[in-house]
Amino acid sequence: MDWVNLPEGVETVSLWDILHDGNLLTVESDLLTRTVTLTLDVDYVRDFHGLPEDTRFVVTLSGVQSARVVRSEIWPGEFSIPKGISREDESRLVADYQSKWREESQTWSEFELASRDHAVVLDADIAVGNSNQLALRLVVMLANGPISEVFVRAEGIKFSVGERQMEQAEFTALGEEYWQAFAANAPK
Repeated sequence: MDWVNLPEGVETVSLWDILHDGNLLTVESDLLTRTVTLTLDVDYVRDFHGLPEDTRFVVTLSGVQSARVVRSEIWPGEFSIPKGISREDESRLVADYQSKWREESQTWSEFELASRDHAVVLDADIAVGNSNQLALRLVVMLANGPISEVFVRAEGIKFSVGERQMEQAEFTALGEEYWQAFAANAPK
């Protein structure tokens, strides 16, 4: 199962609520044990739930079969958003600018190294197939500017918050609870 060519009937689950704007602290892969472990600090979710400051959000993939990274190299031309334009026009300008970016391959080891400086998760999803396969997709902004799209194909996935392991639904619910409270307190 590959994210680009997902088979029919695959269920896709968003991890945006729990991982969006989370700081990706470490990416550790072990070829011998076939694992990839992502350790994150999602401070707003941690603080909302009153968890200790050193609490980490950990995603561990097992039986890893594929780990790929594609990065978007930002177009070096000038770009600015004029003051006073509509949100729709701003979105159109940004989309046009981003269409000039170039997609480039990146090695996994380069990504692991680059993510140590500072990396923020912009988006995350998992796709779960009927057979013993799943795919994780992360969109990560690295400190030095490029945005990387990360794909990991594996046989299993585990979620932990601190020392507590939990099911995916419970893990994502922590983020959902934060965003529901955020929306309830947003100015009308």
